[in-house]
Order: sequence, then structure tokens, then C-alpha cells
Amino acid sequence: MTARPLDLVFVGLSLSSSWGNGHATTYRALLRGLAARGHKLLFLERDVPWYADNRDLPDPDFCELALYGSLDDLTTRFARRIAAADAVVVGSYVPDGIAVLDWVLDKANGVRAFYDIDTPVTLAALERGKIDYLKPEQIGRLDLYLSFSGGPILERLARNYHARRAEAFYCAVDEARYRPSDEPVTWDLGYLGTYSPDRQPTLERLLIEPARRLPDRRFVVAGPQYPADIDWPANVERIEHLAPSEHAAFYGRQRFTLNVTRADMIAAGWSPSVRLFEAAACGTPIISDRWQGLSDLLPENEAILIADDTATVVRALEATGEGERRQLADRARRIVLEAHTGVARAADLERLLAAAVDPDRRTPRIVHTSSTPRPSSTSKEAAMPRKARRSPATNAVLVAGGAGFLGSYLCERLIGEGWRVVCLDSFRTGASENLRPLEREPRFSLIEADVCEPLPSSIKVDRIFNLACPASPRHYQADPIHTLLTSVLGARNLLDLARANGARLVQASTSEVYGDPDQHPQRETYWGNVNPIGIRACYDEGKRAAETLCFDYMRQHEVDVRVARIFNTYGPRMRPDDGRIVSNLIVQALKGRPLTVYGTGEQTRSFCFVTDLIDGLYRLMDIEANPRAPINIGNPEEYTINELARLVTELTGSASPIVYEPLPSDDPQWRRPDITSARTVLGWSPSTSVRQGLAATIAWFNAANAEERERGLALRPMGLTFRTPAIAGALG
Repeated sequence: MTARPLDLVFVGLSLSSSWGNGHATTYRALLRGLAARGHKLLFLERDVPWYADNRDLPDPDFCELALYGSLDDLTTRFARRIAAADAVVVGSYVPDGIAVLDWVLDKANGVRAFYDIDTPVTLAALERGKIDYLKPEQIGRLDLYLSFSGGPILERLARNYHARRAEAFYCAVDEARYRPSDEPVTWDLGYLGTYSPDRQPTLERLLIEPARRLPDRRFVVAGPQYPADIDWPANVERIEHLAPSEHAAFYGRQRFTLNVTRADMIAAGWSPSVRLFEAAACGTPIISDRWQGLSDLLPENEAILIADDTATVVRALEATGEGERRQLADRARRIVLEAHTGVARAADLERLLAAAVDPDRRTPRIVHTSSTPRPSSTSKEAAMPRKARRSPATNAVLVAGGAGFLGSYLCERLIGEGWRVVCLDSFRTGASENLRPLEREPRFSLIEADVCEPLPSSIKVDRIFNLACPASPRHYQADPIHTLLTSVLGARNLLDLARANGARLVQASTSEVYGDPDQHPQRETYWGNVNPIGIRACYDEGKRAAETLCFDYMRQHEVDVRVARIFNTYGPRMRPDDGRIVSNLIVQALKGRPLTVYGTGEQTRSFCFVTDLIDGLYRLMDIEANPRAPINIGNPEEYTINELARLVTELTGSASPIVYEPLPSDDPQWRRPDITSARTVLGWSPSTSVRQGLAATIAWFNAANAEERERGLALRPMGLTFRTPAIAGALG
């Protein structure tokens, strides 16, 4: 498709005005890149007063810009251009976008694409049924869906909305206009961005509060629409608007610049803003909030500093030497110039358009794009699995405990990676509603069975994840004998299955094997301090025995087994009645009940967000070389239970008091993983802060109506289609 110049038409929010939106600078970089590669370009923009009064690029020299006054004006004047174009790209937030896209889908003879510069926002609006620029049924008619975000959101587009091709298409920077300047440094830390209510708390934490603590340093915030009642410290300068032509000089005047991400983008992950790439291209070191996928684009502490709290920013401003500051900036600039310029993105678009050509459009082509970010270039081990993977077209994975909290996320991740998934669950604690997103997925099959019982010899799989065991004290103590048997007999049955199939197995073990530890943080070499006859022993000793079986099968039968010691994990889909500390506190806070804390509340835990944990499990399975030792997977951020309770009340806005109850028997006093092995062997570390993860979890509990869930949580399969006989090779 690139043997000749392409005739490309874009219908977007704005190219002519960057006032109050990030679309214009994104389009400008892309279209300049396309023009540099010789393509013919037309950009169609609705002529609206807001942008008409603030046009900073009324006559671009790299494309034809045409303004239209109404939908009728558009369809009358440009029907021939739309029909003749090699490709037509309609952007998000276009006025009358649904009608515009319907028209393009009917009239265009070339590739019909949608460029979503706000994918997480779009999907949230689609799920609420409140969106005026895209209908769900239009997505399946598109030849190409270009997404601002990468990662698992691409699989959601394919699975839930039948997107033919959903591809990550990050924003890009115009390297000719965003480059280092000779401006003298004026500010220690600055931020460029339009006011947004969901970004403001992070701006308060990572810029305004540091300014208060460092009154002798200078700060700046540039961007429109900030409320007049914000209490800006005296050392924070305000700039109402900066034209794109002034951005490079603005970045050049900062020792560090701050990147703050919208809440929807944080929840989705893999959503870099154009400001991130602009600052890097200008050679300004970046301090950013944390979100999944960021460190895969810009390696943490090598090309970017990631801050979870005020103290981290203060330390960066006070303790970072000039040499280290320049190294951060130089590494980030090199990465962006190699992969995220307008010219690079233009080449990406050429490739994606060529792949999307479908002359008769009769055969839908759903592409399941990998949700695994590229591993950091500094970790050879992390890069190995992508090369070692066999064709997923012939592979099946068994997930024992796949209807549980962790198991359901793992099933979705595996489907997103192109595997066929067999979920095995007894539904003692798993919930059928966790599997609803996969109900119509042809590569997903469900077997209702107890892993303690002999498994069908006809199961044929290449990989096995054993997550089959109740994990909360309330549930595993409800039937301690069955809990112990699930750990031991279940592990033996799955190990026998792995041996028969020549399959690789990941055993989900637990930090509870360390008991009430006298080593802190806990390393994998620590043997633990466990009460073998206490009320928690059914779980603690069961998991320890399962680990013993795993390593004996490895030594005696050469089964490829990997063991993950999972630390406290939380997130959406937790059962409100499971008795774990995070779900307990959230449900109590949302209901206005007193928050129950056991003991003094000074015991500590480390909390890992569920998608981070699943990524660690996936990487452990995917590495080619067997570690031949357990690996801790958890978040090394450590909180006292009192601190966690206060954070939950802050994030829920609850006025609930804290009440203290006696500490349960054998409850550990501290828990924190040493994740050195996970970092070095898997190239893995968590990317979601506890604050971010709790905010997402609270939002889920709030929306899901926790009270109704407590009364009617489905513990048995309800209305699921059992496709056990039809998995074509996974079962004989």
C-alpha cells in the first residue's frame, strides 16, 4: 500500500487550534510525519466558535485544512474526496461524530479507520451508554481501530465490541519543533496541562505540596480552566495558556517537568500522553505519576523518575545531581526520537493501513493484540519469553481455580495473548460472574470439577496454572480439611497431568509459607516461622507441602514447574464477604460502618494490585529458563493496617471511625516481599501504587453495589455455556 503516495483524509476534533485540547498537537505531529513521507493529506475540521477564536495554526504547510459548518456541509462538499481516498480516519470527539462515522462507513471505498485519542474514556462512556461520537455497533464495521492506549484494552475492543483490528497507536511528537533549547533554567519543577478534576489531587501531591515544603524553590503550572479558588503557594507561577510554539522553551526552562495522568488512563495503563513525549524530546527530565506500562516505554530510574508521594518529589529536587539529571533526560530523548516521532508514527500507520486492506469486507478479522508490554531493554531474561513462545494457534492452557478473583483475570490475560483457555473450578469460592466477559469467547471452555478428584486423562494442554485453593482466612478456615487436601491432592493431580502432557506448570503458592516471619523483608531463601497445628495451618502448611511436591516432581520426574509466592493482592472482583482486610475496609467505609482493625493496627502488609500480580504470573510461566526456585510476587510498598484504614477513609470520603478487635491467632506481625528475584529473573516489578489501586477498587465496589453482591453473589455457574466437548484438541 506504500508503493505510491497515499490519499488520506482525516476528520478530527481540531488541527487549527490547540487551545484546551491535546488532539491538535497529536494530529500535527502525525500529519507532518505523513507529509514528510510524501502522502496527500486532507484534514476536515468542524468550524466551531471556541476553536475559531483561538486558532494558532490556521494555514498548515503540511496538509490541506478544510473547515465545514455542519454535517450537511461536510457530506455535500467532501463526498467525492471521501469516496476516492485510500483511507479515511475519523477521530474521537468529532462533533456529530456518530453521524459522521456512519456516513464515512457507507461512502468510503478505502480503509475506514477510527482514531481514538481517548480510548479508556471512550470505553467507559460506551459502557454507560453516554457517548455522542461513537456507537458500539460501528466498531465492528471499521477496518481499523487505532487506539491511544495499548495493553489489555485492545482485547476488550476485539472481544466486547468485535473490532476487526484494534491496534495501539500512541501519540507522537514533532521532533523538529520539540528539541532542547538554550533557555536559562527558571523553575525547579513545572507542569503543562489543562485543568482536570481527576488530575488535580495528583498535581496537589506531586507539585503544590512540594512547593509548600520547598519555599526557596520555584514552580510553574501552565494551562487553562483552573478554578479561581485553588490555593497556589507563592512560589508557584501560573501561566494561563501556552501556544505549542512556546512549549519547547517552556520545557527548557525547567530542571524537571511533571507528567500527570488522567484516572481513566491510569486504570487502563499503556496510555502515554503527548506531553510525556514532548518533554522527553526537549531533553527535560521527567517526574511522573505511576501507571502500568510506563516503565516499559521509559525505564524507571533510567529514563524517568516515578513518584508516588510528595516525599519522592522533594528528594528528587533536592538530591538529584546534575550528571544524573542529564542522564535521565538523554536516555528518554533517545527512546522518544527512535520510536515516538511523527515520522515513526507515520510509518506505523502505513503498515497498519496495509494490513487492514480488505477488498470485499466480507470476512471479519479480529486481531487479538498482545497485552504484554515490551520488557525493558535492560532485562535480557524478560525479553526471552517472546522468542520462546510456540504458536498459540495449537496451544491450550488449563487454569485451575479460573473462576476466582485471580483466576478470572488470568483467563482474560491468556485469551488476550492468543491462547485457548480451559478453566477448571469447583465454584466453592469462585464466582460465575467473574467469567461473564468470556462467556461468548470461542477459545474459552469451562469444566466444573474439584481439583482434589482425579482429572480426566483426555485433557490435553501445554501449560497449567494452579490457583485452586481458597485464599482468604474466612474461606480456607471454613473447611480446613478440604483446604489442606486442595493444596496437596490438587497439586499432585495437576502435576500428574503436567507430567502426562509434557506441560509447564506454575504453582500459585503464598507468602503465608513464611508464617509470622522473623526476617524482614522476606526473601525466598527464608524457611519461615509457621505454627503447624494452628488454625491457619491448613492453608500455610498445605501450600508448603504443595511446594515440596512441585520440587520433588521437578527432581524425580523432570516436570517443568515454577513456584510463585504471592503476597497480598487486591482489586476489582474481590468478594465483599471474603474477610480480607482490603475488601473489609472498603465495604465498611462505603456503608458508613465502623472500620474493623484487629490488634493494634501497627502490623504491616504489602498490597499488590491484581493486574500487576497477573503480569508477574504470566512472565514466570513465559520465561524459557526454569528458575528452579520460588519467586516472590508482590508489592514491596509496606503499610500498617492503621495507615491502610486511614487511606481507605480518605479515598471513600467516609467518616467511619476505626474500631479495634482482638488479633486472630497466628496473625503475622509484618509482611513485605523482597522482589529482587522477580526484578532480575522476570524483569517484573509492580507499577500500580496502593493509592491508585485502591481508588480503582473503591470505584468498582461502589459501582457494583456491594450490598447486593453480599446477598446474591453467585457461587455456582449460572447461565454459562459449557463448551467442554468443543475445545478442539484441548480435550480428547
